[in-house]
Amino acid sequence: MELKCLLVIENDYCKIVTDNIKLKDTLWNCLRFRARNYFHSRLYKQRLWDGYTEFFSNATGKFLTGLLPEVIAALKHFKTEYETEDRRTMINFTTNSISEEFLNQWLPNEMEKITLHDYQIELVNQAIKHKRGIVFAPTSAGKSFIMVSIIKSLPPNTPTLVLQNRIGLAEQNYTELKKWGTPNLGRLWGKAVEPNIITVASVQSALKMQSVLPKIKVLIVDEIHDMMSKTPISIYKKLKGAGVRIAVSATPFKFGESDKVQKHQVKGYFGPVLKIKSTEGGVLTTATLQDRGIISSSKCTFYPIREPQIPHDIYIDAITRGIAENTHFNEIVSNLAKNLKGRTLILVDRIAHGDTLQNLIPESLWVQGKDNSETRKNVINQLQKSEKCVAIATQQIFNTGVNVFCHNLINAASGQADHQIIQRIGRGLRTASDKETLNYYDFVFEINEYLHKHSKKRIKILEEQGHNVEVKEIDFK
Repeated sequence: MELKCLLVIENDYCKIVTDNIKLKDTLWNCLRFRARNYFHSRLYKQRLWDGYTEFFSNATGKFLTGLLPEVIAALKHFKTEYETEDRRTMINFTTNSISEEFLNQWLPNEMEKITLHDYQIELVNQAIKHKRGIVFAPTSAGKSFIMVSIIKSLPPNTPTLVLQNRIGLAEQNYTELKKWGTPNLGRLWGKAVEPNIITVASVQSALKMQSVLPKIKVLIVDEIHDMMSKTPISIYKKLKGAGVRIAVSATPFKFGESDKVQKHQVKGYFGPVLKIKSTEGGVLTTATLQDRGIISSSKCTFYPIREPQIPHDIYIDAITRGIAENTHFNEIVSNLAKNLKGRTLILVDRIAHGDTLQNLIPESLWVQGKDNSETRKNVINQLQKSEKCVAIATQQIFNTGVNVFCHNLINAASGQADHQIIQRIGRGLRTASDKETLNYYDFVFEINEYLHKHSKKRIKILEEQGHNVEVKEIDFK
C-alpha cells in the first residue's frame, strides 16, 4: 500500500505533506515549464537560471490552489491514500443555480426583459458550484450579464473586488453594475477614490487597498490575459481570504499552448476553465455564437504587400520600415478605407503610423492613448451609430473591453499573439440593425521573413477560430 499523505487546502496555496518521494518528484517534474523566450533572459545566458518556472515545490510540497485538480489526478494515478484539511473561506451563494429569467428581478427601467442564454446560465452555475475558475467567453458573448449574475448571487455584504487592467474597462464595469442596482458599490481608479463593500478597481489603484485586501472574500478579474504581470500577481498573493476567484476573458491564455507558464499561472491563481454542456467540447467558441446568430458572421480578406523588399531587416526595423513608414502599404490602407461603405475602424500600433494615415484620410477620426474619455466615447459613438465614418485608433485602446458596431475592421497593426488577433476581430463582431457581417481586412507581408511569418500566424489563428479567410490580390484603387 502506498504511503498516506495529508492535503492542506488554503484559499491561495495548497500543501502536500507526505514521505512519498516518487509522488513529489513526479509533480515537480510535470508542473515545471520553460518560460516563453527564456533563452533571451540575461540569467539564462549567464547560466544562473535553467529557464524553468516551477509550480510545485519538491522541498515543501506547496502549489497554487488552482492546480488542485492536477495534483488530485496525480494522487489517484499513484493510488495514494490521502486525508484533506480544507481551510478555505466558505461562501454560501444565495442560490445553487440561476434560471434564464434570473436578472429580470433587478431589471433597469430602460431595459426590456432579458432571457439569459443557456451558456451564460451554465457558466454562472459552474462558478457558483466550484467557486473558482475561468469564464472562457468570446467577445460579445454577454460576459457583463455573467459577471452581474455572479455578483447578484453572492450573500449580502460580501467583500468583493472586481479588478481590471485599464481605467476605461473599470468605468465600463462599474457603470454596468450600477445600472443593475448593485448595493454598496464602490470604485477605485484615478481620482475616483470611493471604495465600498463591492469595489471596482483598476489594478494600479487596488494597491491603495493593501490593508483591506486580506479581508476580500470574492475576486473577479476581467480580461485576465492582461492581468498576469507582477503588479496584479502581487495583489492576488495578498488576497488570503478570497475563497471565490473568477477570471473572465475571451483569450485567457495569451499565446495558447506555446506559453505553458502563463497558462499555469492563470489556472494556478483562478482554477481551470469552467466547462459547459451546451456547446461541443464544453467550451464556448466564436463559431458557435456565429452559428446561433448571437454575433455577426465574418469575412476575412488578406491582401499581399510586396514593397519594399527588406529581407535583412531585424524585427523592430521591419515593423518600422515595412509597416509604420511603408508608403506603399499606407496608400493601400487609405485607398481601401476610402472604398469601403459603412463604418470602418483601422487599428495601428504606433502613434506616428496613425498620424500618417490621418493625413492620407483627412476626414478620419483619430484616437490615441493621450485622448481623454470624452474623445474616446465620441469615436466609439460614431462607430456605433453613424451611417459612414473612418476611425483610426491605437490597438491598445480597442484590443479589449470596447464593442463597436463597425462594418469593416482593418488591421494595420500586424501582430502574431493569439489574444491580440482574437480580441481585435472581436471588437467588430457585435450585431447591429444595419449589419450582418463584419468585413475584416489584413495583409500578407511578403517583404520580410519576420513579417511574413506573423502574417501566416494571423491567418492560422483566424481559421482556428472558425473564420473564413481568403488571400487575394488587391482589387481596388
